[in-house]
Amino acid sequence: MTTDLTDKLKQCGKDMKDWDKQKTSVAGVTIVKLPTKGDDVNLGLEINPEREDGTPLKRKGLFVTSLEQWEAFKEIFTNTKAFDLIQSIDNFKAPRTAASEEAEEEVFEV
Repeated sequence: MTTDLTDKLKQCGKDMKDWDKQKTSVAGVTIVKLPTKGDDVNLGLEINPEREDGTPLKRKGLFVTSLEQWEAFKEIFTNTKAFDLIQSIDNFKAPRTAASEEAEEEVFEV
């Protein structure tokens, strides 16, 4: 990490209030100022991938506050057994189709 980026992050953190979020140039990655005691600056990342239209995939994302956490999550996300597990979960969910969405939108006429 460059000194310039570190200085920019420190200044960004000083300008933010607790729980403020700052979008970054990396899609789906937001800087969050976390509460601290005193004048310390405590920042973290919220990871929340975006859909094609730019809206977040989830209401709240995954918070990462240290390199240790980043590495731990990266290890889990690249684990083939974890991938097989989520793939199996995804396979038994009923697929959403246009027909099923239309059925949900039907209105009972009185």
